[in-house]
Amino acid sequence: MTSKRYYLIVIVSLILASVLQLIPTSAAWLPWKPNFLLLMVIGWITFQPNHWGIGFAAFVGFLTDLVFRSPLGLHVFLFVFIGAVPYLLSGWLIYFNVIHRCVLVFILIIFSGFLSNLMYSVWGVPVGYGDVPLGAISSVLIWPLIDRFLVKVHEKRR
Repeated sequence: MTSKRYYLIVIVSLILASVLQLIPTSAAWLPWKPNFLLLMVIGWITFQPNHWGIGFAAFVGFLTDLVFRSPLGLHVFLFVFIGAVPYLLSGWLIYFNVIHRCVLVFILIIFSGFLSNLMYSVWGVPVGYGDVPLGAISSVLIWPLIDRFLVKVHEKRR
């Protein structure tokens, strides 16, 4: 796979994740909505830690802050903090099967939700922690599709 095509795949995957993240949903389904951008960051860092690391997570977090008009630095902090785990474990994660990576994604999304709600509560925004597991469950259900896509890209990249 050529370098230009590889970077195009990364950009298109992030654009698709952004579009999926911005699709409006009803209030009843909002807690079930996965964080597609965070899943893509976790995936790219897991399978290509030499190319996409903490700086990549910070950049995508910054773009997420701009797109969602959230307080500048909120998603940067979350994406860097959550992205550091697969970066540090990347030597092992590539050999895990998809079930083990699903468990890791579940834990990371739960932690991300709690950390995000904690930061909002520090700013005085009322938050509920009951919706955090719902987003993690939907993220785990989506993860095998993302995982399979990234495994194929990783195999072609070799």
